[in-house]
Amino acid sequence: MSKQTFIQRIGDAAEKAILSRVKNSSIFAEYYKRGEKAKWEREATTYKRKEIKDWTNAVMIATDPDNPRRGELMRFYQSLLLDLHLSSVIDTRILRVQRSSFKLVNEKGEENEELKALLERPWYDDLVRLIVGKTFQGTTLIELFDVDELGELIRVNEIPQSNFIAQTGLIVNEEWDDVGTSYREGTYRDYYVQIGSDWDLGMLNQLAMIVLAKKLGLGSWMSYIEKFGVPPLFAITERMDTGRRDELFEMLQSFRMNHFAVLQGSEKIEVPNNYNVDAYQSFKSLINDVCNQEMSKRVLGGTAMVDEKSFVGSAEVQERVAQDRHEADKLLFKYYFNTHIRQRLAKLSSVYADFATHTLVWDNQETLDINGYIDAIQKLSSAFEFDTEEVKNRTGLPIIGMKIQNSGTNTQSTGTDANDSVPQKKKPDANYKGLVPFAHTTPGFIVFAATWDAAIERLANQIYNGEVKPTDLDNDLVLKNYAAFNNEAEKAWGKGYYDESLTRRFRENFLKFAGHKSHDLMKQLDELKADKLSKDEFINQAKGLVQRHNSAYLTTELRFCNSAVHSVQDFQTYLDDEDIYPNLKYRTMKDGEVRDSHAANEGIVKPVKEWTSLPPYDHGCRCWLEQTVEPPTDGRNIKGAKFHNNPHKSGEVFNDEQSYFQNITDKARPIVRDNTERMKRYMPFNTAIKAGDNKVFVNDFHDMSDGEASINAASKIAKQLNKDVYVLSHVENSGLLHVKNPELGIGSPNTLGDLKTFKPVVNGKDVKLTSHIDNRASSASKQRCKYVIFDLSECSEKMFKKDFLQKIHGVIVPGRKETIEQIVVIRGSKVAKLSRKQIYKEDYKQFLQDIN
Repeated sequence: MSKQTFIQRIGDAAEKAILSRVKNSSIFAEYYKRGEKAKWEREATTYKRKEIKDWTNAVMIATDPDNPRRGELMRFYQSLLLDLHLSSVIDTRILRVQRSSFKLVNEKGEENEELKALLERPWYDDLVRLIVGKTFQGTTLIELFDVDELGELIRVNEIPQSNFIAQTGLIVNEEWDDVGTSYREGTYRDYYVQIGSDWDLGMLNQLAMIVLAKKLGLGSWMSYIEKFGVPPLFAITERMDTGRRDELFEMLQSFRMNHFAVLQGSEKIEVPNNYNVDAYQSFKSLINDVCNQEMSKRVLGGTAMVDEKSFVGSAEVQERVAQDRHEADKLLFKYYFNTHIRQRLAKLSSVYADFATHTLVWDNQETLDINGYIDAIQKLSSAFEFDTEEVKNRTGLPIIGMKIQNSGTNTQSTGTDANDSVPQKKKPDANYKGLVPFAHTTPGFIVFAATWDAAIERLANQIYNGEVKPTDLDNDLVLKNYAAFNNEAEKAWGKGYYDESLTRRFRENFLKFAGHKSHDLMKQLDELKADKLSKDEFINQAKGLVQRHNSAYLTTELRFCNSAVHSVQDFQTYLDDEDIYPNLKYRTMKDGEVRDSHAANEGIVKPVKEWTSLPPYDHGCRCWLEQTVEPPTDGRNIKGAKFHNNPHKSGEVFNDEQSYFQNITDKARPIVRDNTERMKRYMPFNTAIKAGDNKVFVNDFHDMSDGEASINAASKIAKQLNKDVYVLSHVENSGLLHVKNPELGIGSPNTLGDLKTFKPVVNGKDVKLTSHIDNRASSASKQRCKYVIFDLSECSEKMFKKDFLQKIHGVIVPGRKETIEQIVVIRGSKVAKLSRKQIYKEDYKQFLQDIN
């Protein structure tokens, strides 16, 4: 007995030791695996004829504020989903998410392939279907419970809508039970996930009428076929006796089988026509052209993707529209997976423990098919070299060698042996620095007229009706043109485009050029009114004019922009290499396309810093500069140049010699300038700077004069207030334009904050802190700012303690400056805030602790 007790004690001790080292999630998973699920009974699926009153009753019951139940609505939706077209377009939405590539990454962004492999199971597709399906059927309840002997999830179950009450969080055994098991609290909360809000009825509720109409149409068509599909037969006779009538009746009954009849005298059998009604087209038009198209528009945003006769252009546009819906579906799934599913998986089984520290992100990198891959190689091979082994593996084509082609570049001797004696730096890449820049001047951003149609049609209507003038400038027009030039410059410049002060000046230039270009186009549209055209004719001519602008002018200007930005980068290299290559030589392509005036400059050599204008010297110019140690030539004046500009020095890609700047009246010039400046309000924040757990987003058009100070202040505020901070765009005012320029957005770009930096001495005169606070708070209030930020880093300790709190209490009083909700003070690295309520109560304790 003592021996058995001793062994039992050892076993108990071992069990405790093992259990003490096992994760809680594993113990809970094993416990509940041995337990029972929440109880509910599945009902048989029955299909009955559905009418509008069934829909209205189901919705009424589901939205009953006192006792909502979804059983009737669920059965109604099941009936709707028997429609094959509706099911197909819904599957299109769901399948795009199921087939989207994803990654599971940790906080550092490192991918975990093993964890991803655990999701390559059938239940993952079911999970996607249920989460994305919420968009259509409304509130959905998912069960994650069943695991196999290895601890892996076997299946994902859906609790029928008839068996749970979202408003109370209960799973009920039968549809009309009032008592059930809570899936939000207690034992089962980690095994059930509700998708959607408590009252979400889903998109099928909106589609009900059109699906019912289609069912009615199909039913009517079937009735029509039953009655008229086989045409009636009429026997016509002149005899009136009952005997002959009965004979003819029996003959007609047998006629369809025997296909013959024996008639007498003038008797005949007729098949009447169908009353000249094209029933096929009538019913087909209702079902396909109305019902199916309406379903496609609501679910996919268009009909072209499911219309076998759609035009390629239309299908591509609607594919982009549908893509927005697919991205929204992916965002929905990502949200629920990262905030609900992965945590439950980690608790369900130790197999999924690492899900607690990993999140799902979509891998949006496009994978080219074989044709796209070969096409990309063909297009890029003029400027880039490819790994032949990689090409061989991707295409399956046996590559046995490479053909060497003459690029046409004539590399001439310098006529001196100086190169042999000069120490050599690494020469710039021939494809990019100083040799053949024309190879990369084809713009990657060409705007075709089809993408402008909606904007131009609206603008043409406004101009035709006299609602706008050319100087008013159209937001769409200016911003589309600006985006085209800015995107082209960014691609030409490469990494760091938004970090350089020079490219910041380029963006100012692109916006100015876009404004004048848009004014020129609007002026041409306005001049079309002189032709006395009808509105439709006017709009069609307007679209044609824009198409010419985009296919000819804009494409040419984008090539010029690309080439000019590359020239700037080349010139920076020339300056860096000036000690090795002190001079630059003018080069042309020496082919039949070179302008005679430019060919005359071939071979001109000047010191690097004497090149006050850089190629391109005209639209389509392919001239370039080459580093050299050859001595400067006597004749150094560049001839035949339309544009004289060095963007590296001027900060302008398009200088005042451009025609849009030339062809504008003195009266229109300041108006166009001011209206262009106003466009800065719509510019994006392409720079993000980490500030603790938050970020500082810097607008592409922030104030260059004190940008660094604003960014530093924003970083401090973001850390202290635990909010993202936005450094806003800055509009340059003029004699006519007076726009307030609050520097910061706190939490969002629309929650304005005005930053005021205190300087004890300005222009040799002492500044009082009390005057500074009063004046700056008034200015912020006029700008409708919720925050006033005082940077008092240069304020003396004595002045701060003596004047600040006393003055702020006198400035922020009830009835004055009501827009101001928060005062933020910066003192060196310290940041503190005061609310209006604290100022009213003179509650400064926390503020003084934070600022000291």
